[in-house]
Amino acid sequence: MSPIDEVEEFLALTAERRISIDSRTASRGDVFLAIEGERVDGNDYIQQAFERGADFAYSSKKSSDVRIRRVESIETLLVESARRLLASSNVKKRIAITGSNGKTTTKEIAAFLLAKLGRVFKTEGNLNTEIGLPLSLLNGRAELEGADFGVFEVGTNQKGDIRKLTKLLDPQLCVLLNVGTAHLGNFNSPDELLEEKLSIFDSPSIDFAIMNGDDARIKNFARSFNGEVRFFGINGRDFALKNFSYDEKTTLAHFDSQGDRFVKLKGFWNIGQIIDFGAAYLVSRTCGLEEPALVISEFTLPYSDRFGVQRLKGITLICDLYNSSLESWQSAISSIDRLNCRRKIAVTGSILEQGIHSGTTHLKLGHLLDYFDEVAFFNPNREIERAGEVITPSIVTDDPSRLALWLKNYVRGGDLVFFKASRGVALERVFARFLELMKDAE
Repeated sequence: MSPIDEVEEFLALTAERRISIDSRTASRGDVFLAIEGERVDGNDYIQQAFERGADFAYSSKKSSDVRIRRVESIETLLVESARRLLASSNVKKRIAITGSNGKTTTKEIAAFLLAKLGRVFKTEGNLNTEIGLPLSLLNGRAELEGADFGVFEVGTNQKGDIRKLTKLLDPQLCVLLNVGTAHLGNFNSPDELLEEKLSIFDSPSIDFAIMNGDDARIKNFARSFNGEVRFFGINGRDFALKNFSYDEKTTLAHFDSQGDRFVKLKGFWNIGQIIDFGAAYLVSRTCGLEEPALVISEFTLPYSDRFGVQRLKGITLICDLYNSSLESWQSAISSIDRLNCRRKIAVTGSILEQGIHSGTTHLKLGHLLDYFDEVAFFNPNREIERAGEVITPSIVTDDPSRLALWLKNYVRGGDLVFFKASRGVALERVFARFLELMKDAE
């Protein structure tokens, strides 16, 4: 079967079926894709997917089972099928968003604002890879085909990823939020990571570029960009955050965009999230929304694991467990400084995916942690221990229960406790156990 025929068959077969790449979540009627990863081979789980109700599977290996379709490359099949869907859709404006931090937040805010102008398709969750992005397009094809705007989150794990996804999407409006140290270990140098992020502007259809105005490297690139550029940030030319503060349940922000603007945001937004709003503000203004500030107060951040603030027995708890980088730590500290508290306690673990830069990263993290009154290390991943060369932690353990118990015995009313580490550290185990202990003590 030719590649074109394979795409046509795949689109027909999945038209009324959900596509699954995880046998554990496969359900009745699904089409399961047996992707061969670095650690897990999906071919080992085809039967499990069938047992859970999947109707068909795709594999790169031969099989006598008539339910299993063989293709040379599942990744290529996904991309080409998604490309076919995009080409047949009626999306008038395709918007691609990348950056080291804040992609999902910016995508969610931009989609909310653009919904005031028309129908919006947005990629699901944080599905932003060569597998995840086309999978999101295919599983959301009904919304995609009827959308006026498409808002796509674009990520990278290695050199060339963003260029591949930009080629698939061919966006007219591209957003670069920031270029930090997240995933730095997957690249040879910071310059190579910068080049990777900037490749989002290689789209031949691009009309507008929205860029971080606080990064001199990005501003230097903008001088040679052949198109209209709008800047956001603390020193953004088109959106400049002037100040922000917190009251009991909201964030008050003051920014300049062709004049002073003031907004009240639901819940506690850290400075990075407010700047993400700045990028989304310029996206929606560029697409024709007259004044996004008038409607943003209706928006609620859709997750609780990214600077999620809650109160418990007079203690302020901040759950920031989605991911970790030096830049996100700096953003969090700048925001915590605006919250009233007696003592500030950090419960933390390693920043992962730093490769040869891990030692330097954690030494720098140690200096940032000096801001807190007390620091606790959760160390199933040992890299965090390098930060101990700069500051002395109160406790170091890989036992979630032990750390949670120490915390319960130590904290008092008026304290602030900040939980942050890379997702692979699974610091949520400590957070959940601490909540259990506090509730049991009632």
